[in-house]
Amino acid sequence: MQNDTVEADIETGLVDTDENDAPQTAVYEIGYHLLPTIAEEDLAKAVSALTDALKAENAEFVGERFPSKVQLAYPITKRVNDKRTPFENAYFGWIAFSVPKSLIANLKRFLDANPSVLRYLIVKTSREAVTAAMTGATVTPSGDIGKPKRDAETGGELSEEALEQALQTIAKEDAKAAE
Repeated sequence: MQNDTVEADIETGLVDTDENDAPQTAVYEIGYHLLPTIAEEDLAKAVSALTDALKAENAEFVGERFPSKVQLAYPITKRVNDKRTPFENAYFGWIAFSVPKSLIANLKRFLDANPSVLRYLIVKTSREAVTAAMTGATVTPSGDIGKPKRDAETGGELSEEALEQALQTIAKEDAKAAE
């Protein structure tokens, strides 16, 4: 992977750079599906190609999960040997690593060109989330999403007469709406 092609990605907005900024590193995760046609004995070789690409960029590895075969929610089509082929299962795995954000464009180009990769997703994450994923723990979101709280209902019991009156009012409103 070469840094000389990053200029095109900067122009299209794929890479966000600011000349005044120092290189910022962040923790990223690649979730990927590898083609199910890869023989199980060759699976380690395909994963090694991904990790070697990261090592070439001096990535600091945070964690990873070796791929295992999964059923896909829907078929994914990929051009293989000049023929569009649908796949209903794939090997799913992930790798978490830390690199400067400017190198993500190089990594994306490598993944796009890799014939073993069916689909991938690169997301920014945190070391805590990776640790939790590796141990099976859950990470609780922090903060308030701003959802309004419902006030507790007040009042007492409703008499049969009041209930009947409320039901008649609702029936009348429904009849008017139906007209």
